Amino acid sequence: MATKIRRFAIGGAAVFAPLAIAALVSPTVSRAAECGAGTVFDAASNTCVVAEAPPPPPAPPPPWNGPTPYLSVSICAPIPFVALCAGI
Repeated sequence: MATKIRRFAIGGAAVFAPLAIAALVSPTVSRAAECGAGTVFDAASNTCVVAEAPPPPPAPPPPWNGPTPYLSVSICAPIPFVALCAGI
C-alpha cells in the first residue's frame, strides 16, 4: 500500500510541477515595460525611448503622357472586296 501512495505522490508532483513553474514565471513576464505609441523599449537603459521615424513612402510614378494602353485607332477604306485598313 505504501508503494501505491508513493507512486501516486510522485505522479501528482510530476503533474503539478509544470503548473507551479508557470505560476512563478508568468508574473515576471507580465512586468515587462509597456511603451506608448511612438516609443520602443530599450533594454540597456530599461526605459522607453523615442522610435526612429519610418522611411518616407516612395514617390508616385510620373504621369503617362502617351496613348492609352490597349486603345487603338484605325480606319478602313470603303472599297468593295478589298480590305484596306490602317491603324495606330
